[in-house]
Amino acid sequence: MTSSPRDRARNETPAARILKSLGALLGGVVAMAVWLDAALIRVIHALLTAESSGVFDTVSDVADARFFGIAALGIYASSLLALSVPVTVHWKHGCERWVRGSLLMLLTLLTGGFMTLVLKHVVARARPFLLLENGHYGFAAPFAGAPFNSFPSSHAFTAFAVAFVLAGLFPNWRKCLWALASIPSICRVLALEHFPSDVIMSAVIAAWCVGFWAPRIFAPRSNWPLQRPWHWRRTPVPVTAEQRR
Repeated sequence: MTSSPRDRARNETPAARILKSLGALLGGVVAMAVWLDAALIRVIHALLTAESSGVFDTVSDVADARFFGIAALGIYASSLLALSVPVTVHWKHGCERWVRGSLLMLLTLLTGGFMTLVLKHVVARARPFLLLENGHYGFAAPFAGAPFNSFPSSHAFTAFAVAFVLAGLFPNWRKCLWALASIPSICRVLALEHFPSDVIMSAVIAAWCVGFWAPRIFAPRSNWPLQRPWHWRRTPVPVTAEQRR
């Protein structure tokens, strides 16, 4: 007896569903790069003024990875220090939550930032202004350097990484946070610094990094995030039910 598509979808593992979703998103990114990116950039350029371009560029600079990285590091260090102080159970629970959340932010920014940097140099996609000035729409040899470093967008990655991490900590605000992350990301396109597919790929990288680290950091039996980093290797990592199978 053959199973229906609905039954097969119900029996899929979370990892399989994530892979299918990522595959669909990557397919959408490729389709946009082939058929839509160049046309959208030409339309934006036709409607844009020099003054508005400067405004969009300034707004997009809000998504500065250094600012959010330093802020997360400060919260992580102070919350970790607070755990060593004798306090009430309620206070301790709050400190643990901030330790895990800030650590998730740091690891997401580090791993995703590294992935974004590598892709920028390996893909070597031309910036939009080369399309507008020289008609060049495409790629150069890997590691060609600027201005062949459009894909993906570092600013958009930072915006979505911060939004996805905070959405996990404050789920009631997730839609608002996603909308806020979209503002500097869209501004990168309106400022003619990136193509739309660059921004979408940045969101995919941010979602993957948060999805990778969050279960490892927030697992109830994971105590290593609450230890000082130099003690991480001494902390036993709990075996999950999936690993036992």
